[in-house]
Amino acid sequence: MKPSQIKKFQEQQNKFSKGIATRIDRITALWVAIQSAADTHFTELEDLILEAHKLAGTATTLGFVDLGERGRDIEILTRPFLEKQTLPKGDANLESIIQSLSYVSTIEPKRPEDMTYGEVTLLHEQGRTKQLVYVVAEYAEDIKDMVKQLQFIDYEVVSFDSSDTLKLALDKEAPSVLIVDLREFDLLNEVTNVWRKASGIPLVVLSSSESWDSRLNAAQAGAFAFFQKPIEYDDILEVLDNLWESSNAQYRVLIVDDERMLAEHYSIILQGAGMKTLILEDTEHLLDEIGEFSPDLVLMDLYMPNCSGVEAASVIRQHKSHTNLPIVYLSGETDLKTQMQALQVGADDFLTKPINDLHLTQAVSIRAKRFRQLSALMDRDSLTGLLNHSNLKVALDRELSRARRHHSQVSFVMIDIDHFKSVNDKYGHPVGDKVIKGVARLLNYRFRKTDTCARYGGEEFALILPDTPADIALRLIDEFRLTFSKTPFSNGPETFYSTLSAGLATFPEFQSIETIIEAADSALYLAKEKGRNRVVTHVELDTGKDDEKNA
Repeated sequence: MKPSQIKKFQEQQNKFSKGIATRIDRITALWVAIQSAADTHFTELEDLILEAHKLAGTATTLGFVDLGERGRDIEILTRPFLEKQTLPKGDANLESIIQSLSYVSTIEPKRPEDMTYGEVTLLHEQGRTKQLVYVVAEYAEDIKDMVKQLQFIDYEVVSFDSSDTLKLALDKEAPSVLIVDLREFDLLNEVTNVWRKASGIPLVVLSSSESWDSRLNAAQAGAFAFFQKPIEYDDILEVLDNLWESSNAQYRVLIVDDERMLAEHYSIILQGAGMKTLILEDTEHLLDEIGEFSPDLVLMDLYMPNCSGVEAASVIRQHKSHTNLPIVYLSGETDLKTQMQALQVGADDFLTKPINDLHLTQAVSIRAKRFRQLSALMDRDSLTGLLNHSNLKVALDRELSRARRHHSQVSFVMIDIDHFKSVNDKYGHPVGDKVIKGVARLLNYRFRKTDTCARYGGEEFALILPDTPADIALRLIDEFRLTFSKTPFSNGPETFYSTLSAGLATFPEFQSIETIIEAADSALYLAKEKGRNRVVTHVELDTGKDDEKNA
């Protein structure tokens, strides 16, 4: 655990400790009530099982292992009575366990540093806005053009001419990727003496030779990717894009659990692994939260009052739009038959409490990543990886609805590549595709995870900026336009540049999907009329109308 996580964990332990007596009193009172209940009355027994289930999961997770085991024992011993529709009146084992709860609660919990929590390294915690790239080459002229290209795309690039200088840098800070440009393979051998595959830093090798031996040497050194020189920079950028995406994927997890303290613990752990979480204690608003939060995965307790996890999963699956949304049960239920029955409803996996933090983060991230990948095949443009036209409208509708509820602003931008037909005519469609991907790449790097980038069609793009007024959006888009205009594209030995025009409209000035898109599109058209390579807002549309009236 990191120091910040240890502090939060200790706060949770203290908070739980203060409420233990109340939990024990509740369990004891239910046990007493069961002893005098009518033989056909099982409400207290159901409540006792639920309280024991909560105690087992929360206590064990927060280091109160002995107390958690007592809770688990109570749950295991009482369930058969409920299944047989009888009451455990006078059961000596249960009586003994319940009486021991107060004593067991005095046992000191495990310290955070003594628990088996996996350490998770987080790229987003490094506070870096640019992806750091190390490039090693004996001859600076070999990498000059590549470094320039990467810097224009907004990477932070540091160059080295020897493995000695590289080692000093690696000791201070780890990059997102290490690129080695070779004339001779001696340099690769020297680099591998200071870099190790186990470090987690991907290695990319550039070589003038594409022989089997060259590729084999790179593979044996642990290279993630191999390119023959001269290289197409777009190929390297595609590799870096994939690394960037996997490093910065902020999965969204909806935690559905009526045990707030336990849910908060899972939330802290998943947030520590770079995920965004939302806790929901009451399933009544489950569908609304799924619609607004757009989770990549729902992590749900199996046993909750009023609505079980199985019933909640059934309601989710009734909606076609949620057919593929991963649902993972997280419960203390250990009976395999019960687990399989729960999964038959449409859930994807069953994780058993207590669960190691590293196991939890890995299980959640693997399933969330798979969901993202499947969704991308259906929802995203195949060339750029951005949202496609139809899903852009879904996202825009969602953001406008959220803005109405929270009385916030949304800016919507239409972007078009200037004279794109001339690029295709002069250099060919493959080069035109490079320019389109260049816009998409820069959109991904320049804007927030909460912003939505889409390919509207052809050489047109769209951008949704939540909680962003027009003046800020104008500044951001203009900076984006200027950066793109300085980004070089290659056609063999020839280098050329391209420009963008953009139109901007905002909510609440425009209330519906249709009107805000129409306004942004009209502003884009006006930007083209004014000479291209500029950003026009909907305010200028109104000015233009006034000028026409006065003429």
